[in-house]
Amino acid sequence: MNQQSTVTAQTTLEDVRHLFEQWHEVRKHRTPIPDSLWAKAVSLSADHPIHRISKSLRLNHTDLTRRVCLSRTEALPKPVTSPHAFIELDMKASMTGADYIIEMEDRSGSKMKMHIQGNAGIDPLGLIRAFWNKGL
Repeated sequence: MNQQSTVTAQTTLEDVRHLFEQWHEVRKHRTPIPDSLWAKAVSLSADHPIHRISKSLRLNHTDLTRRVCLSRTEALPKPVTSPHAFIELDMKASMTGADYIIEMEDRSGSKMKMHIQGNAGIDPLGLIRAFWNKGL
C-alpha cells in the first residue's frame, strides 16, 4: 500500500518529515513541492511552532509562514456584505442644538467626513448620495 494513503488525520511531525524525505528521493531537479505535502506541513502548525516545522522539514520559513497565515484566513467565515451598507438616519427629527459626525469610506479609499452642528440648513442625505454615486 502507498505510504501516503496510510497517513492518518493525526499526522505527526515525524510522519510528515518521512514523507518529505521520500519525495526528495524521487523528485526531479527543481520540482516544486506538491500541494499535498504543503498541506500536511501547514496542518502541523496547530501543534508545533512554524520554526520547528520549517527546520525539521527543510522548508523556507517565510513560505511556510505565508501558507499557514493564508490557511487560517481561508478558514474564517466570509462576512456577508453588500456593496453599500446603509444606516437609516432620521434626518427629519429636530436636530436643534445637536452635534453629529458622519464618516464614510468606500472601497477605493475615498473618504468623506461631515461634522454638523445643530440644524445648519444643509442636506446631509444629498451629500451622502453624492458621495456614494460619484462613480456612477
